[in-house]
Amino acid sequence: MLATTRQFHPERQRQHRLTRKHALALAVAAAVALPAIPAAAVGRLANVEIVTRADQRVQPAYPKNGEFWVVGAPGEEYAVRVCNSTGGRVLAVTSVDGVNVVTGETAGPSQSGYVLDPYSCLDIAGWRKSLANTAAFYFTELPDSYAARTGRPDNVGVIGVAVFRERPQPIAYREHAAKLAAEA
Repeated sequence: MLATTRQFHPERQRQHRLTRKHALALAVAAAVALPAIPAAAVGRLANVEIVTRADQRVQPAYPKNGEFWVVGAPGEEYAVRVCNSTGGRVLAVTSVDGVNVVTGETAGPSQSGYVLDPYSCLDIAGWRKSLANTAAFYFTELPDSYAARTGRPDNVGVIGVAVFRERPQPIAYREHAAKLAAEA
């Protein structure tokens, strides 16, 4: 419904873009004023970091209003590093600029993602184009972003990672009961 409102009120869309510019200025100001933390997000199931591809440097993240901000140089390529912090497998459904990195669809938590083995890490370097190729992530201005060029500019600048535990295998009660009966 919000997208429909924006179509009929172009002045709101311009105001929204102006707000994005202010958000970028806020991120830069936060980078100067706030102490950095090493990980972009630390959670119970996984840790997420933004890593520059050229030198594998972890970008500092700055907390602001429950979010983490990362400042990147225009044109600099980066990867999203997801590290499973559990003893079980997890699914990491990841999006950049509101676009799922595996499917290319507008992001949602019920979409495809990457399965990480216990205590393993994965660097996601770009949107999946095929099993062998990706389109690199890089810092850029709003009009040059992939999401804006494909008509989905609402979440440009947002990196999202939804992490889910693997569902445990159901216990086979009949087989277990039959095995116990045979042993008795």
